[in-house]
Amino acid sequence: MRVVVTGAGGQTGSLVVQQLLERGVDTTAVVRTEGSKQKLAEQLGAQAAKLKIVLADVTDSKTLGTAFAGMDAAVVVTSAMPRLLKSSLLGVILAKVFTLGYVSRKPSFYFDEGQSPEIVDWMGQRDQIDAAKTAGLKHVVLVSSMAGTKPDHFLNTQMDNIVLWKRKAECYLVASGLPYTIIHPGGLLPHFGDRNPAPGGRRQLYVGIDDSLMDDGQNHSSIPRGDVAAVCVASLFEPLAQGRSFDLGAGPEGEPYSLNLKDLLEPLQGANAHYTKEQAEFKGGKKVRTCPCGEQ
Repeated sequence: MRVVVTGAGGQTGSLVVQQLLERGVDTTAVVRTEGSKQKLAEQLGAQAAKLKIVLADVTDSKTLGTAFAGMDAAVVVTSAMPRLLKSSLLGVILAKVFTLGYVSRKPSFYFDEGQSPEIVDWMGQRDQIDAAKTAGLKHVVLVSSMAGTKPDHFLNTQMDNIVLWKRKAECYLVASGLPYTIIHPGGLLPHFGDRNPAPGGRRQLYVGIDDSLMDDGQNHSSIPRGDVAAVCVASLFEPLAQGRSFDLGAGPEGEPYSLNLKDLLEPLQGANAHYTKEQAEFKGGKKVRTCPCGEQ
C-alpha cells in the first residue's frame, strides 16, 4: 500500500506518518514549507530515511497532482490554524474578575491571510479530494472534527465556522464516489498550553455520530492525538471502515488499550453521520475579527 499523508507537518499528521512507517507502509508526507519538512525529519529521526517528503500547498491545487500520483490511499489531516488574538485576553480576565466568575467571555482568534477555514478546510480539502479522484485512489481517510452539527459551538462562532467548512468538505467527499472514512475527533489532547503529555494507547475509545459524544454527559469528547492517528491507520487496513463517518472520543487515562477497529465500530450498528443539503451548501456567515498591527 502506498499512502500519502497531507498535513504531515502538524502534531496529528506527524503521528499518522510515524505509525505508518512503523507498519512498514510506503508513505509520502506532504508539508507546506521547508521548515515543516526539516522539523518532521528531525522528529522521525532514523525513520525519516524511509519517508518521501513532498512540498505542496493545499491552497494551490496545481501543487497537489504530483503528491497524489501513484498513491493507493490518502490520509487528509490538513486544517486551518487559528491564532490567538492576545489583546482579547484582557476582556476574558476582566469579565471573570468583575463578575466573580459568574460571567465568562471567550478569547478571540484570527487566521493568517489566505489560510482561513473557507480556503483551507473547504477549498483545500475539496482540491485534495479532486486530486485523489484524478489519481485513482482507492481510499481517503479524512480527519475532521466534532461540532459539525453545532453552528453555535465556540469552534464555529469564534473561529470563522471552521467545523462547518469541514462538514461541507465531508459532504463533497461522500458525493465524490471515492471510498472514504471520515473521523470526527473531539478535543485533541494535550490541549493547547497543557504541558502534561497525553500518550495514545492508554484510554478506552468511544464512537458516536452527529456530536452525540458531546451531549451524553460521559466526558468522552476529548482524545489524545496518538489515538486519532491509530484509528486513521487502522482504517486503511479494515474494509469495514470504508463508507463510514463517525465521531471519536476517549475516556480517562488508565491501563493500555488495544485498538480493534471492527469492535470499536460495532456499537454504531452501521449508523453514520447524517449529512444535510444545508451543510453541503454552506456559504459562511459572520467572520472572525482580523488581527491588527500584525499581532501574533
